Amino acid sequence: MKDIGTKEKNKSKKIPLIRPYIDKEELEAVRKVFESGYLAKGPTAKIFEKEFSEYLGIKHASAVTSCTTALHLALVCLGIGLGDEVIVPDFTYPATGHVVFHVGAKPILVDIDLKTFNLDPSKLEAAITENTKSIIVVHLFGYPADMSPILEIAQKYDLSIIEDAACAIGTLYKGKKAGTFGDIGCFSFHARKLLTTGEGGMLVTDNEEYAKISHSMKDFGIRVISDKIYFTHPGFNYRLSDVLAAIGRVQLIKIDKILEKRKNLAKVYTELLSDLEGVKPPYIEPHITHTYQSYVVLLDENFGMKRDEVIASMAEKGIESQIGTYALHQQPCYKRLNFNPKNLINSAKAYQNSLTLPMFHHMALDQIEFVVNTLKDIQKNR
Repeated sequence: MKDIGTKEKNKSKKIPLIRPYIDKEELEAVRKVFESGYLAKGPTAKIFEKEFSEYLGIKHASAVTSCTTALHLALVCLGIGLGDEVIVPDFTYPATGHVVFHVGAKPILVDIDLKTFNLDPSKLEAAITENTKSIIVVHLFGYPADMSPILEIAQKYDLSIIEDAACAIGTLYKGKKAGTFGDIGCFSFHARKLLTTGEGGMLVTDNEEYAKISHSMKDFGIRVISDKIYFTHPGFNYRLSDVLAAIGRVQLIKIDKILEKRKNLAKVYTELLSDLEGVKPPYIEPHITHTYQSYVVLLDENFGMKRDEVIASMAEKGIESQIGTYALHQQPCYKRLNFNPKNLINSAKAYQNSLTLPMFHHMALDQIEFVVNTLKDIQKNR
């Protein structure tokens, strides 16, 4: 299969949503770990932490089992617990809000800007109470949240900021990498992410105390004092194995190549979709770098079909597509919080109308054309 920039007849029209970019370098790295004997806790994860922190330009990194466990550890580091409130954007994968429940706190759901799919800063202050302790900011689909006003509000009310940068490795906001603005940043290496280890994540911070807490708590609460191991806190088993860290190290070497390819794929998509009524491609502003972890469009009434009908019709043609993500207030475990749906209108619209199109590193030009032409045919024949 030829890469983007070439055109050839694609014999198989089955197009997956994502296909991880893994090749012989990752396999060789894993082989070396197998030979070392350090399959779980070993030196490779520590090296990966150092390399990842250097890539971001941040002081500390702690490799963990997922972005979800990184978010949980972030709340633990910040001392958030029973009776506290944490602001969470309503349109996000539920794990972002779940971790707030896990520490005994209450997630306060705030609406999004429908253009960016991210937290709307203009809705923040109305959600802040005397119990508010932190804001979890999500950089959804590889597009950064509007951090300048969010940081100003956080400073005004003395609130900490956790960045859910699961989708945003390499994403830039005003020249600075996502995940490095707040007190703690959290990244995902899930198979759908641009840097993948299959499963895995990373907590990053410039705060030395938070770094110490995260390293201890991810490893059962261990602290080494005078060369002796003590369990100073009831910690967790959140360590990233050396096997997965080895894959991550190789992926990190390739990340600039991966990101550049992603932007080129997105550019082609956007150009081909430009004349399709009722489809809004990803929003772009000059001061940001979108990394397109997912290429998500928004369907409006002019398309003439419901989003779920489009997904089903695409599947019939061998094309895998998916919703953007979820409106938390519409999920059963959040409904008991009794949030007013009138305050979460944009999130509801995004949940109902966002559509993720296939995108992967070795996607060919004719595959993108097939996806877009299928969308056009679906609309024409509705």
